[in-house]
Amino acid sequence: MSNNLNELKDAEKSSNDRNGSVVMAVIFIVAGVGLIVSNITGFSFANWWVLFMFIPVAFFAQNIYRDYRENGRLTSSSTGSIIAGLAITLTAATFLFEAITWSAIWPIGLIFAGIAMFLGNRS
Repeated sequence: MSNNLNELKDAEKSSNDRNGSVVMAVIFIVAGVGLIVSNITGFSFANWWVLFMFIPVAFFAQNIYRDYRENGRLTSSSTGSIIAGLAITLTAATFLFEAITWSAIWPIGLIFAGIAMFLGNRS
């Protein structure tokens, strides 16, 4: 019985390693396609470097999904990933779309803090 349990744990570890490589592969593919489209059409972002801020967001989303899959619901262990992912996405959007200013969105930080406190108290 313990052999089966150890085999399942090893299979899950290799599955998690594979998921990380899949995320990185998708990021490289999307970046490559974006650069090709930019070269062919002449379309370019002024702040293209901001797109690299979404790399950690992909890993946070993977952690959230894994937590949901293992527990059948979101638990307090994924709270940090949710808040960090939202904060990074908002920051990236602010840099990417220059129409949004920091003075207009700083209260959202208070909202994130409140959500973190609310979600942190759950079991």
